[in-house]
Amino acid sequence: MITVDTKIAHGMLDRLATVLGSTVERGILKIPKDKGKGYLRGFLLSNSLSMMIRNCELNEDLLTIRTFGKLPSDRIMISFNNIFPSKDDVQEISNIKELPSVQIGKGQLNFEMFYPSFTKFRSIRLNIAVENLKELVGEQKDHSILSEILDSNQPLLFEEFVSPQLQKVAMEIIENNIPESLHLFYFRLKAEELICLLFAELYKRKTTSLHALNEIDVQMIYRIRDKMFLHLDTPPVLAEMAESAGMSESKLKRLFKQIFGTSIFNYYQNFRMQEAARLLREKKLTVSEVGYQMGFTNLSHFSKVFEEHNGVKPKKYSLSK
Repeated sequence: MITVDTKIAHGMLDRLATVLGSTVERGILKIPKDKGKGYLRGFLLSNSLSMMIRNCELNEDLLTIRTFGKLPSDRIMISFNNIFPSKDDVQEISNIKELPSVQIGKGQLNFEMFYPSFTKFRSIRLNIAVENLKELVGEQKDHSILSEILDSNQPLLFEEFVSPQLQKVAMEIIENNIPESLHLFYFRLKAEELICLLFAELYKRKTTSLHALNEIDVQMIYRIRDKMFLHLDTPPVLAEMAESAGMSESKLKRLFKQIFGTSIFNYYQNFRMQEAARLLREKKLTVSEVGYQMGFTNLSHFSKVFEEHNGVKPKKYSLSK
């Protein structure tokens, strides 16, 4: 199993290259054929902004130790996960770790993520100094979440689903035909565009008081989240989840909503409807097959919920794909 700290782009490339028995050339680490396929690419876009692109697959299990910074208010890490599809295969979302999402975190808040062998990594990671971010986005005193990101000294972590606008910018980064001499200029602009679009998504969250996070609580919230999606046909039971997490129900609800921006059930329902759409689109199952597989006994109710989340009824959705 490969273990690597994801603290900064170039540091991670060098550490991973050593583990894989490879080298980093001009900021690019090509995965050796006996270890997998694809590449990782790092950019130092300025003294306070770096970017790393992961477009690869490893033959071995991978354990990452996600480190959001040495100092509470030093830097911010933004990780756009599963944000672009592979060119050589159809990207299927078969579990929560393959769902397009973006994490933004800062402070001494580290936690581990385990990825089994042959996991596809399609991500863009930014590391930016808080002071530089303040210069880009200006004062955000009227929005508690953005203000906390920019001014708070406490550890913070937020996660959002990836919007179509973010995916579009990600594809422009991957598929650009910009001359190499202009790459740093181009990627810096695109990195700033990603940050702007992410902040626009965070801006949609209701302003609320935020609570300090610790590594144990964060690790448990993600375990509960992952466990919730093992059985999409069974809605989560708050009391059981709280007992499993060793938290009160109120604390579990509060921390989950703080990180993911919505309630446990809304998050579950959103993913369930994305999975339903995938089954219709890629597995070509019938509406009734998908509805029953997702745990609905009333297909009219399934159709209504599907339309609320995907903007169209499942029958029409399946015919359009």
